[in-house]
Amino acid sequence: MTNRDTRQLKRTLLAIEFAILLSLMLAPHRERGLFRFGGYVHAPFPIATRDIAVKQLVSQTIVIAVLFALIVNIPWRRPKKDGRD
Repeated sequence: MTNRDTRQLKRTLLAIEFAILLSLMLAPHRERGLFRFGGYVHAPFPIATRDIAVKQLVSQTIVIAVLFALIVNIPWRRPKKDGRD
């Protein structure tokens, strides 16, 4: 594994860790509010764990983690063109 591959892997894992923390901060709760966003608790650690919708939390975490990993691995810089034509 080269140094560049190691940096890419570390960056991807950091993005996944950030996505997991974000998902836990926005843990969905059952039967609160008219909209789904009304049932979210904005805290790093859910306080009322018995009210958390676990299936939705797991699927939300997976989707956000994959999305963050894809965004981090997009090659944003275009390759440099040579002055030769």
